[in-house]
Amino acid sequence: MKKIVTIAMIAACAMMVFSCKNNGKEEEEALKNAAGEAIENVEGAAKGAAKKAGKAAKEAAKEAEEAADRGIDALEKLDDIIPAAAAEVQPTFNGGSSDAFVKYVQDNLVYPQVAIDNGESGRVVVNFIVDANGKIKNAKVVTSVSNALDAEALRVVNAAPDWTPAKVGGKAVPVAYSVPVVFALR
Repeated sequence: MKKIVTIAMIAACAMMVFSCKNNGKEEEEALKNAAGEAIENVEGAAKGAAKKAGKAAKEAAKEAEEAADRGIDALEKLDDIIPAAAAEVQPTFNGGSSDAFVKYVQDNLVYPQVAIDNGESGRVVVNFIVDANGKIKNAKVVTSVSNALDAEALRVVNAAPDWTPAKVGGKAVPVAYSVPVVFALR
């Protein structure tokens, strides 16, 4: 767009210079030619910009369609997720009970300095999925305290080692799980 404006300004200046300099036929003809060239350049630049914009719009539409397809696939997979309590064999962390995971979280928390400075404390609840491979997926804060404490809770949960997955009918299945992450100033 800047090129179009620049070219139009140059053409306008050229017209003014030629008209002020000499009122002869040659200059008038040169002025018409310069104006015609400027118009052609502006039209060419506009067509080029429109072509690029059209191509970018097509690429964006294609990316949006692919993202929508991925979203639909993810939603279909969510239908397979069950609450941890509904599994025949519960998921385990490091061979222990759910308390083993809470202990892991508490042992690995680093209280953010900004939260200490602001006197922030409380319980952040994080929901996540233990997938059929035992990996933690889709961790999100469902009960928030502050940005700093929420981020730290998510960091620790996402950094956890793999679990032993839950089982239904002898088959590993993904399960929904929640963990409270308690931040207490002492």
